[in-house]
Amino acid sequence: MLRKAAQNIARSASEVIGRGVLVTDEKSMIIGCDDERRIGRFHEPSINVIRENKPIATTPAQAQALADVLPGYTLPIRLFDEVVGSVSITGPPEEVERYGALVQKQSEIMLREQALLASTMLRERALQDLVENVAAYDGSRGAGELIDAQARDLGFNLAHCRVGVEIELGTWRGMSMETALQAALADVRLFFANPRNVIAAQRDYGISILFAPGKAAGDGQQPENEAQDTLQALSERLRGRGIHIHGACGLPAETLGGLARSIRDARKVLRVVSARNTRPSLSAREFAAELLLDAVPVKTRMAFSQQILKDLRERRDYEELRETFLTWCEAPFTPARTAGKLSLHRNSLQFRLKKIRALTGKDPWNFKEAFELWAAFTFTWNGDEGA
Repeated sequence: MLRKAAQNIARSASEVIGRGVLVTDEKSMIIGCDDERRIGRFHEPSINVIRENKPIATTPAQAQALADVLPGYTLPIRLFDEVVGSVSITGPPEEVERYGALVQKQSEIMLREQALLASTMLRERALQDLVENVAAYDGSRGAGELIDAQARDLGFNLAHCRVGVEIELGTWRGMSMETALQAALADVRLFFANPRNVIAAQRDYGISILFAPGKAAGDGQQPENEAQDTLQALSERLRGRGIHIHGACGLPAETLGGLARSIRDARKVLRVVSARNTRPSLSAREFAAELLLDAVPVKTRMAFSQQILKDLRERRDYEELRETFLTWCEAPFTPARTAGKLSLHRNSLQFRLKKIRALTGKDPWNFKEAFELWAAFTFTWNGDEGA
């Protein structure tokens, strides 16, 4: 730990006091110095400093009798009450001793900050690993006990976690992506403050949550509703700060296997739906059919979609026709409601639907053929177009 910070400690302390500064490890080897030529050499005065845990002055006469040593004042560096090295200030001892406590304190503060940062990063990586292990869990292959043990080591009981929640950044303004992620993460920890929640920032600038409901158990949907309400409130808060997010909740779970499916479903909803959906909070319950279609192999999806939409895909009005048909399916098969949603006259709606029928051979008024059209259009939502 000291080795990583040593050169920064020596350089910054030297700049502050205007004297030479060196830092040694617990074996009295120089690992940081304003004069980098001395790095890697042995510093004999540090031996007793480290052994006795007290400062020692080196006079000019003493320095002359030692190899590669300058006059100065040497103090121990402690981390959590353990001596891990030393720091030495070059110059007449009676002059530089007054800088000793300052340099020692600065060194220890920098070292503690680095230790805490490293500890935080290790915990963040451990949380990432835990969530990924849960998401990859397959009951038929076992390993559930190992995942539970991993969670316990981090202070969590996965039996309390009932819903997988996934969040990804949408847009942000006036800040970098990293700053936006850290701001979002801070608010996630504020809104999902229950200490039973497992919160992990992901390497792809997303945030995963294994959600533990804070309210008394109610019906089977209650944990999901609580998670969605919290996600909605979080989104509103972040929107006020110029950060827009997409979030999705999986279905409620009672077991580790159910929790694994919940977080996987939340991720699938974001991948399949969020690019075409402006709502910040989505639920796997609303998109069961899309998730079912997502299980179809990519090549099969592509072939199916291309076969049905081959005469539509290159048309300039393709997006318009797709939006019309998908709105028609949501309405469900109600011309007045569909036309109202699209701000169209009913005759214009009828014209577009007939154009789809003519170009695809599929009848939007026939349930089975309408489903085939819906599947073909839906397949193009999840990135198959560019596959």
